[in-house]
Amino acid sequence: MKKRKKNVTESGVEAPKVSGLEGKVLAITRGKKEALEFSSLVKDEGGKATAIQTIQIVPSDRKVAMQFLKLLEEKKHDYCAFMSTQAVSVLFKLGGKEIVASALASTEVIAVGPKTKQELERNGVKVSMMPKTFSSIGLAKLLSSMGEQKGKRIIIPRSGDAGDYAAKALMDLGMAVDEVFLYKVQTADVTPSWKKFHEMLLNKKVDAIVFTSASNVRSFFEILDRLGKVRIDEYTTAIVSIGPFTSEELKKRKVRYHEAKDHTIKGTVSTAKTLFSGHSK
Repeated sequence: MKKRKKNVTESGVEAPKVSGLEGKVLAITRGKKEALEFSSLVKDEGGKATAIQTIQIVPSDRKVAMQFLKLLEEKKHDYCAFMSTQAVSVLFKLGGKEIVASALASTEVIAVGPKTKQELERNGVKVSMMPKTFSSIGLAKLLSSMGEQKGKRIIIPRSGDAGDYAAKALMDLGMAVDEVFLYKVQTADVTPSWKKFHEMLLNKKVDAIVFTSASNVRSFFEILDRLGKVRIDEYTTAIVSIGPFTSEELKKRKVRYHEAKDHTIKGTVSTAKTLFSGHSK
């Protein structure tokens, strides 16, 4: 393992580590398990992460997975696009790992984001493409850049709560689009962890909140309303959005935010680090 070079002053004394997140508390709208990467990145930068689960995944009936497999076989889609790791895990759980992986071998698989790509490959699926921008916008741009798509078929297994931007944008390219809704999201329960976070927020002990999806924004404010409505941007230094659709939900609520240039968890941490650079707690 490559050792990190020490920061040494002219006198030969090791200087204290300086980081844009030193002593900062960053909250993310995910459960503890899903927030592991975020927590690790924040810790590496000298900060402290707290996970606040806002949504729960509710898988559909197994019949939906069978419907996906039937459509893929009958219509012989040119592409299959996965928008999230949740879509991958739910599909493989409902349809069976070997059956789904075998079916996906008949099409070009697109992963919208590195974590989604990683989850697909973990399940034995070859990923053909990944857009530069990890969103529905990036998916549309990717396919548009590949030339004529008129008449091509694409199937998208996804959340029933997802927006319709992807389907509309791809149909505008002349593509035939099938969407299979594998799961729904519902607002999580108010837990002791949420009550603790609410108290921290009111006491201005949360330096930044990172929102990772539009549904997370909606559920976050639903839970916050139950606990006691507050203007979050008046109680915390920074609000970070992972991408354009998340930003749109924040904008609807007139919340001041900073959108990550790189629409990944790493990108949100990088944005927070930039915002806090040069400031101490």
